[in-house]
Amino acid sequence: MSFITQVTISIVIYFIIRFFYKREKSLYIAGFIAAFSYIFIYLSTYEIITFMPTIHFMVTGLSLLFIFIAYNEILILERKVRKVKKGELINIEPFSVEKNYKIVFKLLGIGLIFLSLALVSGFSMQSVFTANLIFKTIFTFIAWIIFVITFVGVQFANFPIKYAMRSLFVSMWAVLGAYYMNSYLVGL
Repeated sequence: MSFITQVTISIVIYFIIRFFYKREKSLYIAGFIAAFSYIFIYLSTYEIITFMPTIHFMVTGLSLLFIFIAYNEILILERKVRKVKKGELINIEPFSVEKNYKIVFKLLGIGLIFLSLALVSGFSMQSVFTANLIFKTIFTFIAWIIFVITFVGVQFANFPIKYAMRSLFVSMWAVLGAYYMNSYLVGL
């Protein structure tokens, strides 16, 4: 089972839990179970070769998972804010924009921590810099910069949700691009 398949299964688990368990803490529970399921799937699929590569792949997968969760939550928040602005208050559950904004901020922080760990663990694993490693590093670093700007913008500059959503989308594709480019270059 490939790395992307493992992350995708964890994301599907997250969506299933969010869809069927509609409570105030469903986001936390779904995120925790999705992260745990990714770790479990990874450890059951691959044997632990050495400590550092295992940690690297786990934090990279978790960073993708939390980038996707944060992107999804920003998308949901943007839809709710648009409905409120349009006056469509029928069939909308009560929610606090400030509270949901803080939750998204926490998700961004968790994703940033995992993406930073992925960068550090990736550098510590390699002693020879090949073309595929340089491409992975460039794309991951671009994602990390976008993620930091989004994180700081949300925290200190009252970054608009639509721009945060767009930047997370680009960040998510940069990390996926790094993975696919690495797979392509290794296959050559």
